[in-house]
Amino acid sequence: MTNVRPMPTEPAAAEDRADPFTMTLFHSALRRDVTRVRLLLGDPGLSVRRRRRLGRHLQWVMAQLRWHHEGEDHSLWPVLLDRDPASRVVLDAMEAEHESLDGPLLALEAAARGLVADRATAADALAALDELEGPLLAHLTHEEQEGLEIVRRALSHREWQAFEKRAWIDGYTAADTLRFLRWIADGVRWRPDLVRRFGVPAALHWPVLKPLSRSARWPALTVWSGTPAARVPSAAGSTSSR
Repeated sequence: MTNVRPMPTEPAAAEDRADPFTMTLFHSALRRDVTRVRLLLGDPGLSVRRRRRLGRHLQWVMAQLRWHHEGEDHSLWPVLLDRDPASRVVLDAMEAEHESLDGPLLALEAAARGLVADRATAADALAALDELEGPLLAHLTHEEQEGLEIVRRALSHREWQAFEKRAWIDGYTAADTLRFLRWIADGVRWRPDLVRRFGVPAALHWPVLKPLSRSARWPALTVWSGTPAARVPSAAGSTSSR
């Protein structure tokens, strides 16, 4: 486990424990896209244009997943281990699961490049998705059930936000950030409690989050437009709690 410690090592006070809602929002977006991608790849009428667009989208999503895992491995797990040494078994499992996902992730990326370059068929990409889907979804559930519980015990919410900024946000350009926010907001039913937990002031709900969610469905911006896949929602907020 990489020994990078970007945060002080004081345990979180009970009244200010981290709420890693953005992590579950990311996980929900991944689950949503797995379902959507499977629907498109299984469509015998999938056009060449949409297939290529899907390939580009898959490459981008896999890059986000790799960036996400690197942030956890280098900047989160070591801090949690310092705070809670008894969590080593779970944290080692998190890192091992990341490593086990590398091969299937690379295979799906290769298939996605093939879709763009007309070197792979939808069946090729579907086979690669089959290899990744089971281990990925199992990992997301394991992380939510055990890994995020350690986050809540060990970190304050301010420390969690500092980690997110250092590990992920600081590596984005403004254009990267807009694209990521549009992607993660797609299909989310924004209840007031979700708006609060996302860190957006209530007054900005309508001018910011609603347009982001709508823009994710614009034909020029999405691979899903006009297909049943576009109706697959994000399950963000359905099970997670602070």
